[in-house]
Amino acid sequence: MGSSIWLILLFFIVPIVDRLVAPTIAQDDGLCTQAAEFCWKCSDNGGDANGTIYQQNLKTLLSSFSSNRSDSGFYSSSLGQDPNKVNAIALCRGDLGPESCRRCVNDSAEIILRNCSGNNEAILWSESCMLRYSQNLIFGIEEEDPVKCAPSPHYALNAQAFELVLNLALKNLSDRAASVNSRKFAAGHASVPGGETIYALVQCTPDIDSGNCSYCLKNCISAIPGCSGGKSGARIFKPSCYIRYEYGIFYDPTADSVVNVSAQVTPTTPAPVPPKPGM
Repeated sequence: MGSSIWLILLFFIVPIVDRLVAPTIAQDDGLCTQAAEFCWKCSDNGGDANGTIYQQNLKTLLSSFSSNRSDSGFYSSSLGQDPNKVNAIALCRGDLGPESCRRCVNDSAEIILRNCSGNNEAILWSESCMLRYSQNLIFGIEEEDPVKCAPSPHYALNAQAFELVLNLALKNLSDRAASVNSRKFAAGHASVPGGETIYALVQCTPDIDSGNCSYCLKNCISAIPGCSGGKSGARIFKPSCYIRYEYGIFYDPTADSVVNVSAQVTPTTPAPVPPKPGM
């Protein structure tokens, strides 16, 4: 009887532990779960925080994030006094509703605390949100590192045409996110000659200005060839921004828009050269 109970408990507990704790892929810049549902990096910045006090401040601060709704999808706060002060940011994907955002932040807080609470700096990305904390000031500062790449296993049917449309679409969306809205988020789809459709989104943390948002997204786009060249999808994460593109729609359809790049993709037929006089 006793062994049967333990087997039942293990059946339920192991998947939970695997989801929240056990990384399965080690990368140069941190760890990811097998399908990159979660990627994170724990680090120390050389500060002289008291471990016990800092950890308690961290747990209290992240708990306040996960227990409160944010209509904007952005959390930004500090707790404690130097050198045990914790600064933290959470950002949900721009198409998420408040309750879905809160759940994502809550799950991310559990994972980052299980894996990084002994470190004074960490960042975690999931498919729907990002969570970051540090002993250093992080608000309003464009940060390039660390960077994570999660490419699709599938290849584009026409890699050359796909890449051309992708770059144009992402540039269009980046310009919109950096300058048009306070949430610094844009999503849309563009058609590739031959029938394929690219769905993409870009987003920056709202605390950085338009210039830094544009710079961060431009660097994400520049990383595509080395990250996912020829692939039909990818997620590229940085602390201050990220981009994602796929064949199928992965965000709320109400956030979708048409990114018209046809005029820039379709080659134009040159006008005939008029004959010289007397010919």
